[in-house]
Amino acid sequence: MPRTRQRGQKVAGGHAGAGQDRQGFLLDLVTDADDDAESLRKLARAAAQALSGPPTPTAECAVMLHRRGSAPASAGSSPAATALAEAEEAQADGPMAPGALSRVAVIGSTASSSKWQAYRGRVLERGYGVALAVPLRLEAGASGALVLLVPAGAEFNSRLVHEAQSFAEVASKSLKLALDVHAVNRAGDNLKEVLEGRTSIDVACGVIMAQNRCSYTEAFGKLASASRQRSVKVRSVAEGILKSVPTAALAAQLEPQAFA
Repeated sequence: MPRTRQRGQKVAGGHAGAGQDRQGFLLDLVTDADDDAESLRKLARAAAQALSGPPTPTAECAVMLHRRGSAPASAGSSPAATALAEAEEAQADGPMAPGALSRVAVIGSTASSSKWQAYRGRVLERGYGVALAVPLRLEAGASGALVLLVPAGAEFNSRLVHEAQSFAEVASKSLKLALDVHAVNRAGDNLKEVLEGRTSIDVACGVIMAQNRCSYTEAFGKLASASRQRSVKVRSVAEGILKSVPTAALAAQLEPQAFA
């Protein structure tokens, strides 16, 4: 639950237009990001912009992504927020650690609970007063958290807590989409590499067939044997053969009559 406002404290409350602009910010996670890391950076910047504004203090944001079989990834909307996220990535002792956050949590400048004491210390060391942590709901095998940070002397009101929860819901969907897009792109790049490798192997086999009057199976066997002897990939052996054959000679060797 958010802490009660004390006399003399500012209240971080989010600006009125945050909800209207939010969808545009989140679409950038997909359209202008080349990889997962850039999507996280865009999410951190979008959250900081959407959930702060005059007359409240400017908020900053840190975000972290955990996926099974992969190293954690983090980002921040500012150098200080990025450093805080990277420290959490290394220490795994705060609200962004895997499985640490199941619901919204406020980490204040003082607390009776001993939970996340080391993390709270790092928050204060970097000039922040309070952190609002919100979980990101992602696909199975993945989890994430978004942490909103405000300067010392500021507090979160119930409206901003609600805004942060709403933002996190849309952010979760947008981040899932961005991760899916990047996964498809990576798969396409891998397929392209495989096909390019297959092409070089096939052409090299053609050269061997022309030079040795042998079948494709026998030619590939020669490539595979050389690959094992040199402890390199078959594709590397094939590319080496193609580089050693002059272009004109290669064209002549691949003429149909060469295989007669």
